[in-house]
Amino acid sequence: MDVTEAPVLGEAPARACPVEELIERIRAGDLDAFEEIIRLYERRILSMGIHMGLTPQDAQDAGQEVFLRVFRYLAKFDPGRSFEAWIWKICVNTVFNSLRRRRDRGEVSWEAMVGEGGEEPAHAEALQLQVENSQLFSRLLSHMGVLSRQERMVFVLRELQDLETAEVARAMGISSITVRRHGASARAKLRRAMDAAETRPK
Repeated sequence: MDVTEAPVLGEAPARACPVEELIERIRAGDLDAFEEIIRLYERRILSMGIHMGLTPQDAQDAGQEVFLRVFRYLAKFDPGRSFEAWIWKICVNTVFNSLRRRRDRGEVSWEAMVGEGGEEPAHAEALQLQVENSQLFSRLLSHMGVLSRQERMVFVLRELQDLETAEVARAMGISSITVRRHGASARAKLRRAMDAAETRPK
């Protein structure tokens, strides 16, 4: 997983075949189909981990752990459920566990991990995202520290990874109403922070 190849905001790779078909092939022993699942999600998972405050290396490790869990538990996956929500739930839990391990090792505080104080994460530059309005995106990143962990997760999944509200709710284990509330709060906080930065004397 290459940090320099993180995806454009909300960009999901084109699917060669439906995920449901890939799952059936994996269950039949087709490892090439699992490689296709990795191709579809690895860059988005890496991007999500970095946006949540992981270092690029920790984000890569978390991504590998996500896919190990997917492979291990795929046989128990209910085809009637959303695979998108299922894999993002695994990702959410894995990223939070990785952040918790870093905190417990004393490597970084919760405040540092979420950019408390409004400073842009030093590893954000490693994303090298090509976006239509890169200046706006850079400003957004620089103010992510005003968000709570829940608000940041909702904002990353909903706005940056382009998941539907219901998918974010299932991934995070919260209601759709709570997702909308966190999303609205995140957008309002970011707007206020960006407006305040604009009016601050240079």
